[in-house]
Amino acid sequence: MSVAVRVIPCLDVKNGRVVKGVNFQGLRDAGDPVELARRYDQQGADEITFLDVSASSEGRATMLDVVSATAEQVFVPLTVGGGVRSVEDVDTLLRAGADKVGINTAAIARPELLSEVAERFGNQVVVLSVDARRCPPGVSTASGYEVTTHGGTRSTGIDAVEWARRAAELGAGEILLNSMDADGVTAGFDLAMLDDVRAQVTVPLIASGGAGRAQDFAAAADHGADAVLAASVFHYGTLTISQAKQALRKAGHPVRLATPAHPELDPAVAARLKRDAAGLVAAIIQEAETGQVLMLGWMNDEALRRTLTEGRVTFWSRSRQEYWRKGDTSGHAQYVRSVALDCDGDALLVQVDQVGAACHTGARSCFEAGGDLGAVVGHRDEPREV
Repeated sequence: MSVAVRVIPCLDVKNGRVVKGVNFQGLRDAGDPVELARRYDQQGADEITFLDVSASSEGRATMLDVVSATAEQVFVPLTVGGGVRSVEDVDTLLRAGADKVGINTAAIARPELLSEVAERFGNQVVVLSVDARRCPPGVSTASGYEVTTHGGTRSTGIDAVEWARRAAELGAGEILLNSMDADGVTAGFDLAMLDDVRAQVTVPLIASGGAGRAQDFAAAADHGADAVLAASVFHYGTLTISQAKQALRKAGHPVRLATPAHPELDPAVAARLKRDAAGLVAAIIQEAETGQVLMLGWMNDEALRRTLTEGRVTFWSRSRQEYWRKGDTSGHAQYVRSVALDCDGDALLVQVDQVGAACHTGARSCFEAGGDLGAVVGHRDEPREV
């Protein structure tokens, strides 16, 4: 089964307000970031990306407040980038409520930063942001694209395609590929650049820069994008997230539908559940992107209702006799993609976006930490004649 293409609104935040321009120039106010994030969550956004474009330390502090306030009100993963220079910066953003962190200029100056962050927090936290453009006169790279910094105003001479490939090897879990030529122009994504990068990396690829019509989102997915990111068309009402997803579906790409994404526990569903003597059903947690089985927990009716309505996994603790929402203390949240009931009605399969480690030991999966039990007892290589 194909993984759903994600639709991601991007909020460029400066001094606590969302701004947007063309080619990162002529910025104008687009609204309150927390309110916009809440609206996009309700409209069915799969994730939300914040980019801090403030130049001052005061702006950085404001950004942390924005992230914290947003994390309390939305139930989709948050990626935050801009000015991230160290492992400590990443830690601060994750503690504020970010699920992933975008790294750009600092990784160009010190590529090993990607490995350091991935080793500490997992590569699923690391999003490499690449601001790329077609090489101008006087600049030449093998791919014809170069990496830029400072909003596309400074040339690096680094091959953008090669940089994406190397960054994935160093530990980047995703590549956010932003076309500086197309940014804010609304004339469509740079499909040729997507093709070139897709041919070199296997990690998820996020297309950014140039969305103007709903069909542009489908075209990006046709050319290998796992997710499509846009700003102006959503902020100013040119397109809705639903329209983008409808175009993707029409083109044959699976998407997560906003309705009914997280419904109340329907009486008909409750009637199908076969609970044990304690009123519980087993909940198998599986990572949506990879299919890896992460853990097993237990849910009663209320835990399942919270999981569906809040969009984050909640269990019933048999030892503590209380509800607990995954990630509230560790930060390793599980965001719900889908919930399915098995044929007997006594087990749930919950597909999630996992932040950090699923296991309390620090392992990605509880089944990694448990270890292999070895060969099946009584196994024979050849059948025995009777």
